[in-house]
Amino acid sequence: MISASAAEAALRTVLPRYGIEDSAELDLVKYRENYVFRVTTNHGHAYAARIHRVGYHSNAELNSEAKYLLELSHYGLRVPQLVATTDGAANCSHGTAETEVVIDLQHWIEDAAPMGDIVAALDCDPSLSEDDFHALGRELGRLHRACMSIGVPEDFTRGAWDADGLAGSAPLWGDPTKLPTLESGEREMIAAAMQRLHRRLQQLPRDAAHFGVIHADLTPENVLISGTDPTLIDFDDFGTGWHLFDLVTVLFFYSRHPLLNEYRRGLEAGYRSERPGLPDDFFDPWEYLLVARGLTYLGWAAERHGDEEASFIEQRVVPVVLELIARQHTTPVANTGGRA
Repeated sequence: MISASAAEAALRTVLPRYGIEDSAELDLVKYRENYVFRVTTNHGHAYAARIHRVGYHSNAELNSEAKYLLELSHYGLRVPQLVATTDGAANCSHGTAETEVVIDLQHWIEDAAPMGDIVAALDCDPSLSEDDFHALGRELGRLHRACMSIGVPEDFTRGAWDADGLAGSAPLWGDPTKLPTLESGEREMIAAAMQRLHRRLQQLPRDAAHFGVIHADLTPENVLISGTDPTLIDFDDFGTGWHLFDLVTVLFFYSRHPLLNEYRRGLEAGYRSERPGLPDDFFDPWEYLLVARGLTYLGWAAERHGDEEASFIEQRVVPVVLELIARQHTTPVANTGGRA
């Protein structure tokens, strides 16, 4: 990935293509997969600018995201509102063929703050309540209902969070067994878990009630709260997958939290309120998908070893994933309504 200063320089270069002065105030908000800057114009208008990781998504993939977000907004979902360039494009690029970055702009969501963050979740911060997750569950249910209505367009170009994408030979976020900080026994444990997981996921139903377009990265940082209403942001990794994968992702970093049972109860109740008539087996694969979610983070870190965020995963997330694998391998999987 390019440096923060190079990302800022690229952003200033393309701002005029959005009709914004290149002297606008830029504040770095976040760096993980992409750089995210707050852009404040000389007239006080604010936007969120994403400078995408070089080579991470093709133009076709980013255009699929832009089109789908527009469809979701038509269904009344609170999702990012993209800003087109002055010539009507959904994004623009800057740089040479080897260093080209794609940049897009979204309207800034005023007076909003993340629902939580990964560090606080892992540290068992108790500030969130069951009601918070109930509200998020409702919004996630609304999202999935809208996605079921929209379906998968013919020109949809996004990854699949299915058996191959999660636990195949080339997972979407990278191979977790290649994380260099793993000990040999841990690597063998993860490799065996991947094989079991792939077999199990291949058996899961893929009908519209279980499988479709999902957000795929709904961590507490990707939920903005304004008043009491959640807004789902950062659809950078959205694609197709099991709907349950989104719910599992919400709670992955709370796996050791003493309020996990309450959080899951609220999340499920809110979700059910928007999706009455869920299949009886809908929540059964929870533990399998929870392990799958954890392994994606290890694969992500393996692809970015040396990065600050990758080091955090190596130190804080690997133990959680190993614990979940051990638990899954020794405990029969059932829908317990929130087993810690």
